[in-house]
Amino acid sequence: MRTSHSRGGLTAKSVWAGVAASFSSALRVSATSVAWDFGFRDFGCSGNESRVVNALMWYSRVLACAVVVLALSGCGGGGGSDTTDGGLDRFTHPQRCAGCHPRQYAEWQGSMMAYAAVSPVFNALEAIGNRLTGGEFASDGESALLCQRCHAPVSVDLREFPPFAETEGHPSRDFTGEVGGHGLSCDFCHQVVSADKEGSLLGDGIGNASYVLEPGETKFGPFADPQVSPFHPARPSTYLRSPQFCGSCHDVRFAGTDAVTGEGFLRLENLFTEWQSGPYATSDNPFGRVVSCQDCHMSGYPYTPPGTYFDERAATYGDTPVRSVSTHYFSGVDVALIEFPGQDDDRLDLHGLPIGQKQRREDLLRAACTIAVDAGDPVGGVLPLSVSVTNVGAGHNVPSGFSQERQVWIELQVVDAAGTLVYESGYLFDKPHPELGEDVADGNVDDEDLENFHAVVDPVTMEAHIEPGPDFDQRPRVQLGLVNFGNKFRRVGARADEEVLSPFLANHMDNSHSIAPLQTALVRYDVPLSVSAISPLSVRARLRFRAFPPHFLRALAAARPDLVDEALVDRNRIVEMAVAETTVAIAD
Repeated sequence: MRTSHSRGGLTAKSVWAGVAASFSSALRVSATSVAWDFGFRDFGCSGNESRVVNALMWYSRVLACAVVVLALSGCGGGGGSDTTDGGLDRFTHPQRCAGCHPRQYAEWQGSMMAYAAVSPVFNALEAIGNRLTGGEFASDGESALLCQRCHAPVSVDLREFPPFAETEGHPSRDFTGEVGGHGLSCDFCHQVVSADKEGSLLGDGIGNASYVLEPGETKFGPFADPQVSPFHPARPSTYLRSPQFCGSCHDVRFAGTDAVTGEGFLRLENLFTEWQSGPYATSDNPFGRVVSCQDCHMSGYPYTPPGTYFDERAATYGDTPVRSVSTHYFSGVDVALIEFPGQDDDRLDLHGLPIGQKQRREDLLRAACTIAVDAGDPVGGVLPLSVSVTNVGAGHNVPSGFSQERQVWIELQVVDAAGTLVYESGYLFDKPHPELGEDVADGNVDDEDLENFHAVVDPVTMEAHIEPGPDFDQRPRVQLGLVNFGNKFRRVGARADEEVLSPFLANHMDNSHSIAPLQTALVRYDVPLSVSAISPLSVRARLRFRAFPPHFLRALAAARPDLVDEALVDRNRIVEMAVAETTVAIAD
């Protein structure tokens, strides 16, 4: 990762001029003006009164904030402060961006971009990885700061992470400063200027933080004709608008040779490559055009077609024009597993779309896949069922990202007319977990493991003793058992090919189980029928999602109880993506 060191600042006089212009424009708000109160609609008033009042309230906050900022620290350009404390001489604190970009800040602050550096799961996994590898991912390791370069890139640039020997077991977040702890902040994304092709493994500028960062006064944005800002210079960036910008972090390639594919790296995260090799990178899709990452994750999708952007002002100072602008929710399949802004907010934004990240995640997942179930005629005491799952709405595989730890599975249940259970798969049992303080079953099955296998993980080595469970997948010998589309970590040797539960123990990333864009996975079940089953049978198939398997989180908790606990595991909720039902008549 290359950086250039540009320093400089605006004067207090120029800031006051900009604030005065902004406040003046607020006083001219008309009945049709767009008004924001930290980016959100105020439902306490109605109509034009609400818009005018909220706009005035907002701009008064901008004025008050400017007074405080100027009084405490001055107002430099790319850094805001003339000191080096917390990196403010090279990066702007994201709260200060809210003065002119309140809507973008309000959306971003609850996003996984803001959460990236403080995520307990990330911090635990990175700390365990360094312990197991002797510091491979530390600042002085062979894969130096591989994780932090995409989770805490500002702290990487500011050299806030010490050598492995000096970390003394502390997690990454303990070393991030005032700005770096905000993950992928405004200033980070808007100071990335191009792909770092020379620094990437394949020379393509993809994966492992293959970006060029130029911290300083100038901010790079999506518009070809950026407006003159009283606060910082602005330049256009086609790279910021490109899928390759996202691809610089959303492929993760571990060092080492894959024991099965023979590639000179292991594809831990393959999200961008899945998009790039799929139909949405071309016009061969239902929309007849390229659909980029931003078209789904920074637009009105899934509430509008991909690539639907709303018209409004990108900044609140002066007379900035109304443009087609992107959202900054960055909605995806993750939500915060600790207290964090914007997760449960049940309000709607100015465009009538949900604000809360949990609701947005559910809606995104429910737009991703469809499920259908077909039943054949019972023969010889066996009911043949076919369940088809189609990836209709994701531009990459389902699941994707950290796909070896994602769970997307089929829950199948067959019940006869008397309500007697005939067959089920993909079920969960409520159990106590005294090792983490849950001494009795708590009535929540979202924190329970699937029953395809039972694992006991050594918190020191992360090796797992795995035994088949009652719902293990018996295919192809018998068409029964759990179907989970999550990918797998495998350790392949001369004498064994086994699943492992940690990426640090794997030498093959088995990414063959997820469903590619616009493709259908067809699954058969041969359900045994009891002679006492009463016709008709009710069949229900549900497609369900969970970001992490509970055994993975509890293994992290056993190894790093300072970061992960049972309360976090309980927040790891299941989302129902799709459901299909049918009835089947059987002979008496």
